Parts: sequence; structure tokens; C-alpha cells
Amino acid sequence: MGTSLEVMCELLVGNLESGDRLEALIFSAIYLKWINTGQIPCFEDGGHPRPNRHAEISRLIFRELERIYCMKDTSLQEVLSIRKIHPCLPSFKAEFTASVPLTRIRDVAHWGDIPHDLKLQIKHTIQNKLHRNAGPEDLVATEAMLARITRNPEEYSEAFVEQFKIIHHELKDFSMLGNLTEQLESIKESFGDRSLSALTLFLECKERLDNLEESKDALDKSIDLLLKTAQSLNALREVIVKGLESSLRNDVPDAAIAMRQKWRLCEIGLEDYSFLLLSRFLNALEVVGGAQQLKENAESKNVSSWNGPLGSLFVGIRQLGLSGWKPEECTAIGNELLAWKEKGLSEKEGSEDGKAVWALRLKATLDRSRRLTEEYSEALPQMFPQKVEMLGKALGIPENSVRTYNEAEIRAGVIFQVSKLCTLLLKAVRSTLGSQGWDVLVPGAAHGTLIQAIDRWAVVKQILCYLKGAPGDEVTAAGNNIKGVVLLQELPHLSHLGVRAGQEKVIFVTCEDDDKIADIQKLNGKCVRHNTTSNFPVKDL
Repeated sequence: MGTSLEVMCELLVGNLESGDRLEALIFSAIYLKWINTGQIPCFEDGGHPRPNRHAEISRLIFRELERIYCMKDTSLQEVLSIRKIHPCLPSFKAEFTASVPLTRIRDVAHWGDIPHDLKLQIKHTIQNKLHRNAGPEDLVATEAMLARITRNPEEYSEAFVEQFKIIHHELKDFSMLGNLTEQLESIKESFGDRSLSALTLFLECKERLDNLEESKDALDKSIDLLLKTAQSLNALREVIVKGLESSLRNDVPDAAIAMRQKWRLCEIGLEDYSFLLLSRFLNALEVVGGAQQLKENAESKNVSSWNGPLGSLFVGIRQLGLSGWKPEECTAIGNELLAWKEKGLSEKEGSEDGKAVWALRLKATLDRSRRLTEEYSEALPQMFPQKVEMLGKALGIPENSVRTYNEAEIRAGVIFQVSKLCTLLLKAVRSTLGSQGWDVLVPGAAHGTLIQAIDRWAVVKQILCYLKGAPGDEVTAAGNNIKGVVLLQELPHLSHLGVRAGQEKVIFVTCEDDDKIADIQKLNGKCVRHNTTSNFPVKDL
């Protein structure tokens, strides 16, 4: 990995002052991700750079990234790229920048009471590789070796096993792959009283959530605890982001830079954990009735059950803002959500029905939230696909990894959960308002023959199709033949199929109304017009 880091350092440090800055950041983010996920293996190149060289280069790259992150003219795309690079950099704590770091593995490879063949295996598969060209695969090899020596508790001495566990922990630390609790505990000493209270609350909530038994009886408690944990995460991340606002001084000591790296990775780790919390919250919400239950409660003028979903959406929107994605817009949406939650539902608003006004007001904010997610999903295709394809082809990356890179980035981020929350809440709001039941994912107009797509696409010059389910790559399977899709079920705007439809410029709407679905099916085989601005997007010509 040392040579790879040197290439990245030369690319980044040499281009951060030029007009090629964004391109350098994007290529670096793609390259380092593929190294960290094993798509690009690290081999020995005949040199002998010890891990301290990796740590020193990592520190240089980190300083440059933090400097540009804090600049006023840094673009949203540059911020997104930098945030993808940070987790790929090894640690540069003092113990890893020492002249001879990670020496424990050498002592273990010469341990007196282990078999000779095991000594040789440790020396050749871990020690030599680690000291010549350390990379992510060294941690994998160490984990495999640890599993082997702990399989039979009495086979190896307790002292040897304990030392090997320490080596495994050191490598996790060097690769910055400790779990979130371990990462947060490592920066605890640098917190002030206010920061420490936020950290303590989050860790307490997380521990309770980790220990919560999954059962039907615990479901309501789980939903409440998920929301409380997410809110405490928000508060803690705000504290950490505030602490990272100022740029690094030129004379800052190495120890302070190493601590800042820990803070930055904790901040990014909290964002990743919020993805998990929002996903679990959505799953729990579906179990208790989802959009239908929310609609029924609104019909009876009881909107307290909406507080949890709206609170979760607030958390998700806030997370996007803390990550640098249109923070002013995120703040405005968050303020609206809090205002509508506090205002609640009135019997009447002037001469208007209070429920209708409440739902329309909420729908406007939810539409605004959805536009925020769509703008994000539109920004990534402008950044990554062409460069992913170029770099992937040059490095021999599997075609599927190249093809799915962009949507994988979207689906693995908080933005995906925010999109799903918007879909669920908008469905509930539309049902409350008694609206048409259509949802436009990709707008436009076209005409052609309407068919039902089941197993294979009909090969005709110009077709529209409707699907009963959304199993995967249907939109792109027929190439340019597909002009529009009507999906007979709900679908998040940032789902796999939704993203692919947007990339291919295929008109895409969903429909859940049973009567309208029946009307669509009557048009099977006929020439129709597909127009998303119409009250009924599919009409017989």
C-alpha cells in the first residue's frame, strides 16, 4: 500500500492548488476504495518501506485534505470526495510513525513454544508482507490466523494467543477499522465537559440498543430507543463537527494532527451508524403498519404517531447537512419539520379543514426533502461514472463492480434512508389527502406500445411497459427500446431501479391505486401516450 499512498500523495499535493483539484480527489477516492475493499491487491515490489512510511505519507495527505475541507471555496463535490478518502488512510499515531513500528509480530513469529511450520507461516504470510508493503489484506491474514490459533483453546499457550490478539488489535488500529464505540472511547480524553456529556449519552443509548432483545413486546420500546439514539447521535456529531471547523495551523504538533484524524473518523463513523439506525427504524415502522397506519391515525385526527417518523427524517436531513451537503437547505427543511411537528393538527385552519391544511403543509416539506435527495443522486453521476469506468478498465476491475459503483455509493449512504423515509411519509400524506396514487420518479413524455414485462422484453422499436414487481435491471435490459416504465408498487426514488432509470433517461412512474392499475392493464398491447404531467400518465391513443 505504500507505493499506492505515494502515488496518491503526489497526485493530491500536486493538484490541490490547480484547476484539476476535483478530478484528483475523485480519482483518489475511487482508487483507495478499491484498495481497501481488496479489488486492487497490494503486492511486494522489492522495496522495504516499513509501515512508518505509510503513516508519514498518510499524515501528509490528511493535512492537505483537512486544509482544503476547511476552505471557503471548497465545492460540495470536493467535500463528498474528501469524506470518501479519509476512512481509507492508515493511522499516523506516534506508535506507527516510530522508526520500527509494529514489531510485536516479529517477536510472535519467533515464539518458543509454537510449531516450526506455524512460525514460518506467520513470518511469510504476515510479518514480511507487513514490514515491506502493508495493506488491508494483512489484517485479513491476521484475522484468519487468529481464528486458527483460537479454534482449539488448549492447543497454544495463553500468552502466545494473548500477544497475537494484541497484534490483531494493533493492525485494526493502524487500518482505522475499530468499531464505533472503540473509536469514540479513544477520543474521550480530548473532550470537554459539554462534549463528554453528549458522548456519554450516545454511548449509553447505543449500549441499551445493542442489548435490546428483539421481540414483539419490545417493538415499541425499540422504536423509541432507536429515535432517542439517533437524536443523541445528532447532538454528538454536532459537537465533533464544531470541533473540526477550524483549519490546521502550520505549527500544529504531530500528536494534535493524529487526534484530529481520530475525531474526523469518529464524525464519519457516526454518519455511517446513523444509516443503520434509520434503516432499523424504517423496518420497525413497517412492522407496526407503515404508511397505512399513519394514514389511519391522521384520519382520526391523531397525529402523535407521526412524531417518530418526522423526528427520524429530521435526523437524516441533519446528517446530510453535517456532511456538507447543502447545509443551509438542510437547516431550513429541519426547521420546517420541527415547526409542523410542534403545530400539530387543528380541527380548522380559518375556514379550511385542519387535516387537509396539515397534510398539504407537510407534503410541501416532504417534497422539498425529496428534491434534496434527488439533487444528491444527480450530482454523483456527474462525478464518478466516467472516471470509475476509465480507472476500472485500466486496473482490470470486474465489470460489475465498475457498473454498480455509483448506485452502491448512493444506497450505502444516509441519503438512501432519507429517500425511503420521504417515500413512506409521502405515501401516507397522499392517502390522507385522497390524491391520485401516482408517484413520478423520472418525469417526461413519450408514446409507444404498452406491454407487461415479465421474463423478457419484447423487441420492438419503441415500447412502454408496466411491471408488477421490481426485481433488478429491467430498465436497461432492452437498451434503447424502453421509453417509459409504470411500476405497480411503491419504490424509493433512490432505489436501484430508480437510479438506473434516471441514468438512462427512462420515464418512470409508480402506481398503487387498484382501480388505476386495472385501467392500465386494459391498455396492454395498445399504442399509448406516457406523460407524467397528466392526471393519468398512461392514456390510449
